[in-house]
Amino acid sequence: MPRAKTGASLPRPTSRDHERELGGGSVKSARRVFELLELFEQLNRPATVSEIVAATGYPQSSATMLLRTLQHMGYLCFNPDARTYMPSLRMNMLGGWVHDQVLPHSNLRLAMQALCRRVGISVVLGQRSGRFVQYAHEVFASDRREDDLPIGAMRPLTETAMGYALMAVMPDDHVRRVASACLNDPQRHRAVRDFDQVQAAVQTVRRLGYAYSTRLQVPGRASFAFSLDGGRGGHAEAGLFGLALAGRRSALEQRMPLVIDAINDVLREFVPDVDVRIGTAGAIESI
Repeated sequence: MPRAKTGASLPRPTSRDHERELGGGSVKSARRVFELLELFEQLNRPATVSEIVAATGYPQSSATMLLRTLQHMGYLCFNPDARTYMPSLRMNMLGGWVHDQVLPHSNLRLAMQALCRRVGISVVLGQRSGRFVQYAHEVFASDRREDDLPIGAMRPLTETAMGYALMAVMPDDHVRRVASACLNDPQRHRAVRDFDQVQAAVQTVRRLGYAYSTRLQVPGRASFAFSLDGGRGGHAEAGLFGLALAGRRSALEQRMPLVIDAINDVLREFVPDVDVRIGTAGAIESI
């Protein structure tokens, strides 16, 4: 999504984020619909046309037509007094059946909100997309979001703690194929150089049940990630996905004594479909 100057506090892409590979046949109008919805998710509040134009860089006429079309279809609500748009409940319910099939007795959104409140660190939902992790949803810990992960951003599985949490529940031959694809893709910022490093990190995550990393992150940041696979070998409908606490390294390390107990308690209460229990003995190890 093109970005222009805006007063809104939004996550900023970094050198580690990859552009989504949409191919030459992508439809601009369809892409903009979902970029708009991702923008609302990151703002977490209603927005005016001028704010949306400033944040996306779209022409004002195009943004206005897109907003009005989605409003007329019932996917956005318009407040004539404040001149703001926001997603409707119809939009919120769209696709909810996927969650209900994959986690029929759970509420992943409430789990993320509860975990964020308890620890005070942003909570990210990541899902595997080929050799990448894509950040599908985020509960932000504060209103200042410039340093948070952009929703929809993609990073190679070998270059993020979430990627290792997901690879740890994959068969070894799948890990090798994915790692080879990641390592053969030339990029300037690569913390992991060979398969031996990947394999060692995957084995560590399998032993611990989590992936904690500072070296795979943007400098000064850290991530504590774990899979929501629950030993089932992946969800046929939704693939592999997991959660991560991601934020400033100093803040996460300060709260680390709370992290594992908070994860275990929140998953037990809000995500009973998944049997994930992280051991509390010993110091936190990094990959």
